[in-house]
Amino acid sequence: MISSCCKLSLENGRFVEVYTTKDNEYRVDLREWESDRYPSRKGISLKPDIFKTWTMALDMIDNALNKNEELHYHMGSNIFCTIKKDNPCVDIRQYWQPIGQETLAPTKKGLCLRPIEYRKLKSHVAEIGKAIPDFDSLVPCFMRDDHLNQLGLLQCPTCNPLEYTNW
Repeated sequence: MISSCCKLSLENGRFVEVYTTKDNEYRVDLREWESDRYPSRKGISLKPDIFKTWTMALDMIDNALNKNEELHYHMGSNIFCTIKKDNPCVDIRQYWQPIGQETLAPTKKGLCLRPIEYRKLKSHVAEIGKAIPDFDSLVPCFMRDDHLNQLGLLQCPTCNPLEYTNW
């Protein structure tokens, strides 16, 4: 059974929710809700280590927004945080690789946060961290000991989801 640990408003009918799945795994859900009771399909569900990776990149995201620069930050599992030049929105979205193409394409799984929603999410990071046990001691995938060399990184299904089986 899925149980909600905390649900926080981001404004404009969008919420961040920390919940546990039926397998007792924690997830951070960024989603647009049709009402206060029903979530829509528009949004993305993040594992705690991927959300932790995003929190570690907040300074980089703020810097790109302040300097009006582009940013394409890989958070893991083909989930990217992107910022486009002359656009103050922060897009957190999963990507996929179409057959026969070299570049990744965005999927519908994701949410483009408007500036006020991004600031609200940033202000809720501490509360989200409290809702997830051991969030402060959580080590993102790219900082683990098995990633100390290039081969370890290339064999990781989170950091290199499309090519990890080739190594």
